[in-house]
Amino acid sequence: MRIGIFETEHYEGIYPIIRLFDNGKNEITIFTYPESWLQLQHLLGERVNHYQWTVKEEHESRARFIRRMYRTIRRERLELIYLNTISDNFIFYAGMVRMLGNRKCILTLHEINDMLRAKLNRGFRGIVRYIGKKQLTGAVREFNVVAETMLPYLHSLLPAGKKTHCLPGSIFEESQYQSPPPVSDGKINIVVPGSVDENRRDYGLVFGLLESCRQTGIQVKVTLLGGYNGLYGQKTFQQCKDNASAFDNLVLYEKGVVDQPEFDRVMYESHLVFTPSVIRTLTADGNTETYGISKSSGNIPDIVRFARPCILPRALAIPDAIGSSTFQYETVGEIVTWLHSIAGDPSNYASLLEKARNNSRYYTIESIRERDPALFGQ
Repeated sequence: MRIGIFETEHYEGIYPIIRLFDNGKNEITIFTYPESWLQLQHLLGERVNHYQWTVKEEHESRARFIRRMYRTIRRERLELIYLNTISDNFIFYAGMVRMLGNRKCILTLHEINDMLRAKLNRGFRGIVRYIGKKQLTGAVREFNVVAETMLPYLHSLLPAGKKTHCLPGSIFEESQYQSPPPVSDGKINIVVPGSVDENRRDYGLVFGLLESCRQTGIQVKVTLLGGYNGLYGQKTFQQCKDNASAFDNLVLYEKGVVDQPEFDRVMYESHLVFTPSVIRTLTADGNTETYGISKSSGNIPDIVRFARPCILPRALAIPDAIGSSTFQYETVGEIVTWLHSIAGDPSNYASLLEKARNNSRYYTIESIRERDPALFGQ
């Protein structure tokens, strides 16, 4: 099959899609932007040359890039178009999907309400985005979400005749697995992956955890593994920087993006993934989303890919597959008590780590393909 895969923002999310469709028989063309192309070169390694690439040029407008993508799809006679993230120019993408006729198109919904229950905002831009989202979701006949916990809500909103898939935001590759350093010295490396953004994570919990660990004598190092963007990001980053001066075990990155090799290095050295996630948040267009139900949590893919035990809010809906290697909390005090049991007996962590690795095997390429035989021709 000749397949086109489109992604401009979440390069880490397109990697599993490429690997899932790369069965040795499919011909794959990837449409992306330069920033994602650079990161994908690291993720794909030598396999980067196995695919055809259409990369947005420096001075090329987004609308012109969409037209070039459409012409490539027609010229190369691509049979399946996988649209992994669309966050702008909705009307142009909707027009492209309609002009492609009966070609199979799948759209990933990262924020279900923002697309299927779009809010009409004032102003020309708000009206255009609203109309574009309605046209796009009307034109597409198949949708994907990256977490199984999102499927029931998606089904409740879709009309009859629309198909759904659940291709996760990451895959587990046994050959890439690396064990973390032992915790025999009592020091626990905790990582908080993702961009520094108060709309996504409650960093007050991070600072509270550091203070409580200091008071109780638990040795931890916390790394905020992400860059910062926009006014929210700058504000939150400054708060983190102020707190870093009080804690010598808090690591920050003063950049917009953490390059993939550095991201991978820190994740492999980590013992635990901590996600102090907010539960409800607002999208850029003012739509309310609930993490785990209508919006995917970006840290679940990291937990799966690196096979690490994790600390998640009790109110966050999580996949059953990672339940046995997850500690869910309501208060910082609960986390500290749990960390004490790990620091005091390394065998407790070793058991958790093995459970995390076994849980991640639910997300191997073979397992995912078997769960969607219609899509992957199993």
